[in-house]
Amino acid sequence: MDKKKIIKRIAGTVAICAALAITALLCYWMFKLRSEDNLAAFEDKMRTIGAWGIIVMLMIQILQVVLAIIPGEPIEIAMGVLYGTGLGCLLCLVGITIGSALVFWCVKRFGRKFVDNFVSGETFNRLKFLKDPSKRDVLLFVLMFIPGTPKDTLTYFAPFTKISLARFLVISTIARIPSVISSSYIGSSIMDGNYVKSIIAFVVVGAVSLVGIIVYNKIIASKNKEK
Repeated sequence: MDKKKIIKRIAGTVAICAALAITALLCYWMFKLRSEDNLAAFEDKMRTIGAWGIIVMLMIQILQVVLAIIPGEPIEIAMGVLYGTGLGCLLCLVGITIGSALVFWCVKRFGRKFVDNFVSGETFNRLKFLKDPSKRDVLLFVLMFIPGTPKDTLTYFAPFTKISLARFLVISTIARIPSVISSSYIGSSIMDGNYVKSIIAFVVVGAVSLVGIIVYNKIIASKNKEK
């Protein structure tokens, strides 16, 4: 195995470990908010931080989109905890849009070599059917809309379909709204102390996401058979 492959494997392992650590930390942090004392202290802390808290969370959301391997749901839930369903959803979408634009620009600027650092060649090749301009926009919207799909991976591939940045951002942002709202709502319910409601919503979203992943894989397999 050459040195480049070893470095890529190490980087991939570190990214996965970081993603798991961030997810576990967010889950632990949200669990602690069940205590009224912790919740009150947390609210006081956020009031003290003010606008800096929003900036930090936006940076985290942008980083999640760029790294792709980090799951977005825990961050979206955290936004809901911090800022409620409405503002939390808006901040998520702003961060996602900025992150998507950054990825799009980097792919256009540095090409396939940049993509290979974040997306496997096999995954990249399975998405080549999106290059058909007659079906591209509809398929991108559907794949982005389906819960549980690797939306950030699609962001890395989109520039190769010759879609414009503005068009892609409109399609991807609108398609992401339902999943972002659901995650923010779960976080908001936790903040309000509606733990039963948040657990039910979490289970429902998880089940829908599982179905979404199955549907996504079937669409990908079907489109690749058509080639």
